[in-house]
Amino acid sequence: METVKPPALAPGAHVGVVATSSPLTAEQLRRVTGHFEARGHPVKVAPGVLDRLGFLAGTAERRAAGVMAMFADPDVGLVVPANGGAGAEHLVDRLDYATIRANPKLFTGFSNPTSLNNAIWAAARVPTVHGISGFQFFPSTAEPWTENAFWAMATGPVTGHEVAGPHWRVHRAERPRVSGHVVGGNLTAFRTLVGTRWMPPTAGSILLIEAMTATFESIDTALTHLRLAGVFRDIAALVIAAPADWPRENAPDADVDELVLRCVGDGFPVVTNVEYGHQPRKIQFPIGCRVEFDLHGRPPVLRYLEDLVRV
Repeated sequence: METVKPPALAPGAHVGVVATSSPLTAEQLRRVTGHFEARGHPVKVAPGVLDRLGFLAGTAERRAAGVMAMFADPDVGLVVPANGGAGAEHLVDRLDYATIRANPKLFTGFSNPTSLNNAIWAAARVPTVHGISGFQFFPSTAEPWTENAFWAMATGPVTGHEVAGPHWRVHRAERPRVSGHVVGGNLTAFRTLVGTRWMPPTAGSILLIEAMTATFESIDTALTHLRLAGVFRDIAALVIAAPADWPRENAPDADVDELVLRCVGDGFPVVTNVEYGHQPRKIQFPIGCRVEFDLHGRPPVLRYLEDLVRV
């Protein structure tokens, strides 16, 4: 299946805010919509965005219907989950990927909604943005570097743009450069796709893994599962997000890097402490598009090899 890229977000295009995961308050929703409106983008809010069903923003059926309504709406150019948390995986088998492919739009997700980023890429071959969800805008002001990086990826060409990583830690870099299409994201969300038809191919990929609420023990279990499932087989590189402030407890590893290297197996470079996790400053990654890491650089560098959008 060929890739179908979404058009660049045009000035004045509508933004569709949807509920994929956990609930949010009316004030939080106001801040999300206010951010996009202040940039000249009218906002359409899917029905049920303020629903509450325990730790979920309403039923899976209503949440999925909201996502599909925004993909089917010709005025909407960008679809944004209102929140993270839990529950986006419930939507994976309820989305109409033929409609998504026929109406490619920008979709951006971070944390729990990244199960949908990867499912959309696997089932519709539409690239998406790993970088923000609506909760990025819950504070009164968004982190400027992150905001600018997101809008650059959403609105125009980024091919050739570079991000340097003076604090990244590079392991097993036998080749000076590695490249591949980007997949992955939140560890828990991504792991729910393993063994399903919505799991994107990982061979040759730059695989992202980030986790916030975890321990060394739970990360050990999750990474071992991915290794046994063949997820790491033939990947171009594994990229672990910062922060990774997981409690060590009684682990046999001295630090995060030792834990990761012990659990994932050999045969590919591993880059850790890369700033795209649960912190204000986030590197934007294009799920489904190719990037390159210059691993022997001082500092190492991420380079975008293609645009996510059609300009």
